[in-house]
Amino acid sequence: MRFRLPFNSAWPLKNGAVFSFSLIIFLSSIFIPGAAAFVDRSEIVSRTLPNGLEVLVREDPGQTVAELQVWVGAGGRDEPKGKEGIAHLFEHMLFKGTATRKVGEIASTVEAAGGDINAYTSMDNTVYHITIASSYFETGMDVLSDAVQHSSFDKGELEKEKLVVIEEIHRGEDSPPRVFSEELFKAAYPKHPYGRKVIGTPASVKSISRRDMLAFFKHWYVPGNMKLVVVGNVKAGDVFRSAAAHFNARGGAIPRRKEVAQQPQTQSRIFHVQRDTDPARVALAFHIVALKDPEEPVYDLLAAILSQGESSRLPVNLRDKGIVHAAWAYAYTPKDPGLFILGATVDPERIGDALRGLLEQLAILREKLIPSEEIERARSRILNGKIFERERVEGQAREIGYMALTLDNPNFDDIYRSRIQAVDAGDLRAAARRVFSGQRATVGFLSRDVDAQPGDSEVRDLLNGKLAPAAHRKGTESVPAVYRSNLPNGLTLLVREDHRLPLVAARVGVLGGVRFETERTQGAFNLIAHLLTRGTRQMSATELALKLDGMSASLDGFSGRNSFGVTGKFLSRDIGEGLKLMGQVLTDATLPAHELDLARERMISAIKARKDNMEAFAMDLFRTALFKEHPYRFSTLGTEESVSSLTRDDLVKIYRNEIRPEGMVLSLTGDIRVEDAYRLAEKTFGGLSGGKFDPGPLPMEVPRGGKHVVREVRGDKAQTHLMLGYLGPTLYSPDLDSLDVLNAVLAGQGGRLFTELRDRRSLAYSVFSFVAPGIDPGFIAFGIGVSPAREQEALDGILEQIRLVRDQPVSPAEIERAKTYLIGSKMIELQDLGSRNDEVFFPVLYGEDLERALHYPERIRSVTPRQIQEAARRYLDPGKYTLVVLAGGASVTGPE
Repeated sequence: MRFRLPFNSAWPLKNGAVFSFSLIIFLSSIFIPGAAAFVDRSEIVSRTLPNGLEVLVREDPGQTVAELQVWVGAGGRDEPKGKEGIAHLFEHMLFKGTATRKVGEIASTVEAAGGDINAYTSMDNTVYHITIASSYFETGMDVLSDAVQHSSFDKGELEKEKLVVIEEIHRGEDSPPRVFSEELFKAAYPKHPYGRKVIGTPASVKSISRRDMLAFFKHWYVPGNMKLVVVGNVKAGDVFRSAAAHFNARGGAIPRRKEVAQQPQTQSRIFHVQRDTDPARVALAFHIVALKDPEEPVYDLLAAILSQGESSRLPVNLRDKGIVHAAWAYAYTPKDPGLFILGATVDPERIGDALRGLLEQLAILREKLIPSEEIERARSRILNGKIFERERVEGQAREIGYMALTLDNPNFDDIYRSRIQAVDAGDLRAAARRVFSGQRATVGFLSRDVDAQPGDSEVRDLLNGKLAPAAHRKGTESVPAVYRSNLPNGLTLLVREDHRLPLVAARVGVLGGVRFETERTQGAFNLIAHLLTRGTRQMSATELALKLDGMSASLDGFSGRNSFGVTGKFLSRDIGEGLKLMGQVLTDATLPAHELDLARERMISAIKARKDNMEAFAMDLFRTALFKEHPYRFSTLGTEESVSSLTRDDLVKIYRNEIRPEGMVLSLTGDIRVEDAYRLAEKTFGGLSGGKFDPGPLPMEVPRGGKHVVREVRGDKAQTHLMLGYLGPTLYSPDLDSLDVLNAVLAGQGGRLFTELRDRRSLAYSVFSFVAPGIDPGFIAFGIGVSPAREQEALDGILEQIRLVRDQPVSPAEIERAKTYLIGSKMIELQDLGSRNDEVFFPVLYGEDLERALHYPERIRSVTPRQIQEAARRYLDPGKYTLVVLAGGASVTGPE
């Protein structure tokens, strides 16, 4: 059971994803022999208020936070003709004030309580959600109910927010992968609303009036067309009482959604997109069933067999053979019939080979029965995933809300589990023969040279050759104590017991990464991290992938600015075997030459792709402008030149020098006993020997005086991106907490930058600031993406905010909001085991005071207004800064 947002969904995303856009997976309940005792199957209780609003609650007393979500049965598919984007614009306007709250107060109130508020719009639904500490539950309920029921839709604010949304549209137009995915849905759904952009067009957004907004609100935002979902450390009775008090809007007739039939596709559809981008992309789509259809789990299994896990078919047969850089498959099954989508990123000259490879894999699914062990591995991967999904309250609430609104059954995962258990090889082959037909395929290509893309006749020949029509066949709050010890060889062991779920998060590593690289070796640690799991002296890459997939486990190398190592997550029953695998890949990886060639190609492709991401590319330019001596100027990916020149001998030398027990840290958090952890650590890593690796002295950066401006023109882009900043603190700096509070005053939806530059001036969709400390001095940065014509205004606006925090003490109310937000964000972050594990791993690795690190709330609460102003004066100077201008459109010479 998977629900994935379509690529054209207007959802402000925070996390990375399998594909270019977040593909949210809703996985079913677990089916693991012997695991039932560990799994909390908390009952979902519901009550319908007199006005028709259904309230659904899952109590999770092990959490310290609560998730509140309002699901509205209205999305992009429900918009009037010519008013496309109104559902998304409506979502924006719910944050722009109510009868009792001014502009900015909705977000600032939640952030002042340490919470996080956001929203997203898809084709079928609009969702408003708050994550907040359970003690502030009533605040969250008050704000969310006020926003959803009583938004003022001020005419002036509407006009300003329309400008912000138009900037958001332009931002999407600057992303070739996003444009490509929108074209895929447009081609696959020529007459269905799913083919439209949720965000709308500049023309449609400009045409929306306040009268249109009120009419949309009156028609769709009635209690009977909404669900309120609450998950976390709450009592159901308290939630029901609070909901009745706050969500008391008058009931109304439940609107009837216009049904749109999807006409059967009888001919292939082919489209071509030309953009200056690298790598190229190819995608295929086939129409399949809706979420409610009993056959839906069949397509989830087909997608998992193709691309879920390192041992799945697309990675093994396409990526690992160097045909593509990456390949994927997934089943998009919303309320109406969905799509089965496959895609790949590839070198432009091999785009035809990528299409052939994808079609060959589909042909094999149609021809041959899938081995039972492969089916069971995929089925286990899907079902076991629910354990990981249950770590965070947001994921639980999302599944409940989506199933309740889409299928009117929040407990649908029980039905899904029985359905997916019944699927066999015959069902999978029958579905493949029925769906994967050349005549029913939608095929698209993205590259900088359309002439190099396969022609339509060539594509149709391939489709008819590989996927000829087949005969139809019917297929049957408290912080746990940290145990710290040292093995005789010098390795530091950290254990944090948490027995709520049968999971263990593990990380083992050493100092390394960018900080230990040179001009010639930049990118080396990132390459090694990717190669660690591509084979050891005991196991090939395929054998390792099969082993991990069979355990429903994850294991990856990691490399950052200051560290290097291996991270994993395992079911607790498999932790012994999991640590054994971690030890193998960390200490005995072979770094095979053929795998290096493939990894090198993927890294170079990723380096090229960053140039299409204006924000990321501006950050790369900023680092190289700010740091002239220190390795922090390098990207973790390296450069095309450095990655191309690094040999296997170079990487083996770095790898062998690094992996020494003295200075190494192993951290385990989850369902494991201290005594077992020590025994397993000694068994796995006790044989390592060697002193601590010493790369020698590192060059220290000297702050430059005056203004340093770097300007680069990107005429193919609609927006200009500014990145302004300064040398920043170390991880050990006494100013770090003050700077964190100062940044929280400036950043976030309730912060000064957002309020002034976005809400009041409508300069940008995205404006931000952040503090990036390091073992050595890091940096502080401010960023914004704007229309080229407003470049100087944006720069002046940022500098004005810098002057204000230097010249005037921050108000007590702002400081309190910032502190509560930081502490609340930390609580939200620490919901999952991996984050709680990292909370102890990195401070110990970096030589910080662990006790100090674990008392973050107390540290933040102790920061004073004077300390904030002194830190601002020490680090921020409106007359001396480094500025990168990545100029889009018809930009002329801008600020100096």
